[in-house]
Amino acid sequence: MKHLGLLFVLIASIVPTAFVSGSEITARDSAVLVPAGEYRVGARAVKVAQPATLAVAPAPVLTVADEPLKLSADKPVGWAKGTRLRALSARDVNACGSLVPASLELRRAKGGARLKVGDDYLADTAWGHVGIGTNSCVTIKDTVFASYRYSLLRMDTIQVSADGKASLKSGEPHISAPVPPAADAGCLAIAHVFVNYSDTAPNTAQIYPILETAAQAVTRTTPGRIPKTLAKLKAGGPVKIVCWGDSVTAGGNASKPEFRYPDVFAAGLRERFPQAKIEMQNTSAGGSHSRQWLFPDKFPYRGKPWQETGVTWQRIADAKPDLVTLEFVNDAGMTPAVVDEIYSDILKRVQGLGAELILITPHFTMWRMMGFKGMREAERRPYVLALREFADEHHIALADAAARWEHLWKEGLPYLTLLHNTINHPDDRGHRLFAEELWKCFR
Repeated sequence: MKHLGLLFVLIASIVPTAFVSGSEITARDSAVLVPAGEYRVGARAVKVAQPATLAVAPAPVLTVADEPLKLSADKPVGWAKGTRLRALSARDVNACGSLVPASLELRRAKGGARLKVGDDYLADTAWGHVGIGTNSCVTIKDTVFASYRYSLLRMDTIQVSADGKASLKSGEPHISAPVPPAADAGCLAIAHVFVNYSDTAPNTAQIYPILETAAQAVTRTTPGRIPKTLAKLKAGGPVKIVCWGDSVTAGGNASKPEFRYPDVFAAGLRERFPQAKIEMQNTSAGGSHSRQWLFPDKFPYRGKPWQETGVTWQRIADAKPDLVTLEFVNDAGMTPAVVDEIYSDILKRVQGLGAELILITPHFTMWRMMGFKGMREAERRPYVLALREFADEHHIALADAAARWEHLWKEGLPYLTLLHNTINHPDDRGHRLFAEELWKCFR
């Protein structure tokens, strides 16, 4: 964390180091083919002297034997219903797609006869959940034993040495958020290979050339639209910041509280403005959307009165903030008309407190949830486009995290590998992207 301030200062001026030019890297059988030629990455260039055929190991497959569990009374459908197979855990949910479907076997006793799927138990094999069957010989109180196989994800790095030799460096497998290994000393990374669940061989679509760096991402983030807050920080005065939002603001799948984006954001500000007395308050609730906070009687959070849940605008008002940051991926279903209505209300309330506002565009989620067909598509969610227009129309600050997530594939990263729960919760790297865009608002 001690280098956050330095990164904050250099974030706009860092030399691009991830533009690649050269022949296309392709896949064949169980290998990737790297043609000879020049590959340029930012200020560095490297030549592959001889074509290289690099073997890619299949996705790791692990075995679980006789895991004890009780069958849920709920029909296992999707990520929330049923008893979870524990080895598939991606923290708050199971990793979608990890289970090898045909491998699942349930028995009443170890080594006993197999229970029958449908009659004795039901299964959602995409999510690795099970539940009681329609004509079961066991009850929800009985312990049964599950045996199954599951696979992991991996990111490998294609690197080129100074003498022109291409090689593949395998990454550490992970249930949901694999990290590609850094290139060896003296080598240049030119691409990553995404090894998906149960893959036995790569395909060209899973090769991610490193086309650009993070510094080359074009976002709609707006410096200079929080003048009062910036003036207080520069003067060394007290500044109260409320980070308002849903489960992502609450921490999502950050590995530690200090790696949640509000905490990373606040730590970076404190390093840049060491004389200022910065207080950050995280006001958030998992699964909430903005209307539940604004109109808690009309839109009760989880069906409970706001007096029990604390999901109410009054918490933001009572904090007396100088600055409010707002992140609601759960608003992503809003139409432009609803964005204009609800966010006009939010702006009026924030300004009524004498505070400034930074709107944060949401990260990318499971691509099917966004209506996408893959991980290289351009942002087109109506909510995000409307939020950008709203910020410009009202000349209020915007931290365009969505654009950073959209850019990830050009950095050689399939964005899904930054979603720790495979759905919508970012890992530490994903949280940092929010902080980096927020920092840009303070230039």
